[in-house]
Amino acid sequence: MARGWAAGMVPGTLMLALASLASPARANDSAATLDAGGLVLVRDGEIELASEDLRIAIDRIDVDYVFRNRSTAPRTLRFAFPLPPIDGAELSFSALSLPVRGSANFVGFTVKADGKVIEPALEERAFLGAQEVTERLRRHGLPLNPLRREELESALKRLAPADLDALHKAGLLSEPSPDAGAQWRGEAKFHWEQTSPADAELRISHSYAPVAGNWFLAPKEAAARDFRARYCLDEAGLAGIRRLAGAKPEGYTRAFEVPYIVTTARNWAGRIGRFTLTVDKGRADALVSFCRQGVRKTGPTTFVWEARDYVPDSDLRVLLVSNDPAFLGDR
Repeated sequence: MARGWAAGMVPGTLMLALASLASPARANDSAATLDAGGLVLVRDGEIELASEDLRIAIDRIDVDYVFRNRSTAPRTLRFAFPLPPIDGAELSFSALSLPVRGSANFVGFTVKADGKVIEPALEERAFLGAQEVTERLRRHGLPLNPLRREELESALKRLAPADLDALHKAGLLSEPSPDAGAQWRGEAKFHWEQTSPADAELRISHSYAPVAGNWFLAPKEAAARDFRARYCLDEAGLAGIRRLAGAKPEGYTRAFEVPYIVTTARNWAGRIGRFTLTVDKGRADALVSFCRQGVRKTGPTTFVWEARDYVPDSDLRVLLVSNDPAFLGDR
């Protein structure tokens, strides 16, 4: 199994739909859990992904793409960046918090095309299972994202008991009270159109904050087969976790995972001409592990993996381990 481990050291899938100039196609919906990802390309024989540079840190993910239009005519592209769906039934009472609170753009997504800032449109919707409940929530002044907890609490306090009871009976609230947890699922995506000039390159750059939390990690958990396989944790990495846990009176350390969906890039025809992954662990005394073979350490906190004519074969999960809870986002 491929591996990358070093001592002392990391949610939306960006989709691209190709359209004619006369009638642009709409990008398909795609996203699962709180995993994040990069560009997904609808199959097209004229547009190739010449390069992708992915940089992962604990607080930010940055991606630079170079697309090449090999045709003799301009091509109009419709891009979409789906934010990770937020399932209130699973997360309402969790400790998970959003990187950007109080905003529909809860990952602080930004994008540029050929160096110019793009202001994409935002589509936000809510579902209970397969049923869309967007308009019902809006009529009651409820946020479509169930983890916008302050707004949700304020809105519920303004509702009459009869409304709370009706929302509870409909399955939208965990109980008929202002302290209820939201049971719906929020989904949102940014989208915009972009023209790629004939026989030329188009550079797209985007950035966002990962949606992730940290947890207590004991050596026994780290030594489990599934855990080690998930992060390609080798003996040196396991020894490092034991060392960190042994330095704490309670006998455990802290862990943080940054996921990144890579395999969705297989939705388009062709390979990535050049793919470069840079992982920055942020501080020299942290530990990092992730599944890639041939990782090079390029600085006190940075690690690089490169591939040519790359066909993504597995998604990426970067494990960070540190005894400093503030470093891992526990402020």
